[in-house]
Amino acid sequence: MTAPTQTPPADENRVRLPGLHPTAFEHPLDRAALETLRRTPGLDLLFRKLSALHYERMVRLYFTADSLRLTPRQCPRVYQLLRDSAGVLDMDEPDLFLAQSPIPNAWAIGMERRTIVVTSGLVDLLSTDELRYVIGHEMGHIKSDHMLYRTMAAFLAVVGLVAIRNLPFVNLLTQALLIALYDWSRKSELTADRAGLLVAQDQGVGVSALLKLAGGARSVAEELSTEEFVKQADDLEDMGTNLLDALYLFEMTLKQTHPFPALRAREIVRWHDHGAYRQILLGDYPRYSGEARRCARCAAPVENPLFQFCPECGARLDAE
Repeated sequence: MTAPTQTPPADENRVRLPGLHPTAFEHPLDRAALETLRRTPGLDLLFRKLSALHYERMVRLYFTADSLRLTPRQCPRVYQLLRDSAGVLDMDEPDLFLAQSPIPNAWAIGMERRTIVVTSGLVDLLSTDELRYVIGHEMGHIKSDHMLYRTMAAFLAVVGLVAIRNLPFVNLLTQALLIALYDWSRKSELTADRAGLLVAQDQGVGVSALLKLAGGARSVAEELSTEEFVKQADDLEDMGTNLLDALYLFEMTLKQTHPFPALRAREIVRWHDHGAYRQILLGDYPRYSGEARRCARCAAPVENPLFQFCPECGARLDAE
């Protein structure tokens, strides 16, 4: 088996967004939840313990050993989608891995070295345009400096409180911290969905990708309706008006890192129809300008003026 020697040509039909600042597509619920999270006691302690366990290093070692690192010579079709996404969002390219799993999934991880992982199940399930949307979504997490807190959330989701209950720092992790972390994680997905839409530049593609992730199958792909899928969000909202159903939904959601897919699809449609999305594509959006603040601890640049903590090391930033 011989690998292709060059990457397919870039898609030049998509609008590129030079200098795009992440506040252009940041969801207001993401911003509010992040501020709540940063004020929650125990956050700095969790970050220090996470760093001490070298979780990020272990994860990267695992995927390097057990998955495919995609390059211009290794699965160039999928790798080109990463390049296209980086070009639209005006970003450096992170590393991209393809992991063998029948479960369609993708995630971004890494505070020191950004990495995106997609599964073979995802590549098999989605069309090229839908896969571009998903990769753009993960790039949105990186662009928005979500990686510090997403790595924390991933650590807790994978390891679990039961498995680490005997570690000395667990008793200091208050329930409020866990709730705030998962709440922000769910809302950060809405920001990343907007980034995915900016990359795909097709509302239907974003909704169909979420539909397939919720329950689509290749054998019935021609029978799936994105309109019916979006309507499920309205049905879910109506069910939530019943007190018992509302309690069930609260319990179901409390420790989830992602919102329900139909709700995400409806948010994509709303943002697309609101007009802000089109204004960005027309070139009317916040851009990076001037010299960024730098963290006193690690010297990392912090472009987002709303951040109170360094997205690289978690240190509190000095007030300007």
